[in-house]
Amino acid sequence: MNDTNKIRLHYLLGDVHWGGHDVHRVAEFLIGLLEKTDAFDITCVCDEPRLSDITFDDYFASGKISEADVFVFNCGNYRFNIKEEQVLLEEAVARGAGFVFLHGDHPCYWAEVGMKPWAEVEKMAGLMWREPTRHGDYADAKVRIDDSDHPVTRGLCDFVTRDEVFCTCSNVHGVALRVLASAYSDPDVISRHGLHGTGAWEPMVAIGQYGQGRTLNLLLGHVWPFYTGHGIGEDTMLSWKPKQVRQIFVRACEWAATGDTALTESYLF
Repeated sequence: MNDTNKIRLHYLLGDVHWGGHDVHRVAEFLIGLLEKTDAFDITCVCDEPRLSDITFDDYFASGKISEADVFVFNCGNYRFNIKEEQVLLEEAVARGAGFVFLHGDHPCYWAEVGMKPWAEVEKMAGLMWREPTRHGDYADAKVRIDDSDHPVTRGLCDFVTRDEVFCTCSNVHGVALRVLASAYSDPDVISRHGLHGTGAWEPMVAIGQYGQGRTLNLLLGHVWPFYTGHGIGEDTMLSWKPKQVRQIFVRACEWAATGDTALTESYLF
């Protein structure tokens, strides 16, 4: 479908950590949210036939990437390792397409642990996983709206979610960022690796700019494909239960594309 009155959203869906985060289940859920607003013309780019509107090979060969108003990026190191394809995404965002970066991709281009680096996507995302980044266990967490004037978070109230709170993420490339929401990293919440939270409010929604493109990094939304003992419920969609998380994601997609949330701000889910 190509409805010129709708925002053309390309959901780039690959994998994260070769089967770690359940990005396919998340994608089905998020695409469902986007469809309910009737604001988006959605193309899911994926090599999994059950979810795909077009494969990555066909997507790049067709030049369709140049048609996007906004990208939702949930690929990680599994798919985006070809320089020529990376450049196409870089150019599209630099020309003005929006870019929304989802939970789980943050360590995926970390050279020191064996990943193939991609500096430009890290500049789009802003905050990335580097030493000493960590998280406590998957547990209840308080989320605070830090900027109630921005279209993505306007009118939203603080809330409690069940999620994995990333701590001390690094602005690796020193890009300009504005934090819209933060979560409290409880020092009494200890990860399966014995690491405590920081006792600080950690950024969970951060916006930036890449060329002419608006960017948003959403660090909430942890979903694992199976139960590991790392916090009850991590293998469910509990992290997306609070309506504020759903609102932030959907508004983010419109704002990154247009600079406003006129079509989605009043949608309550």
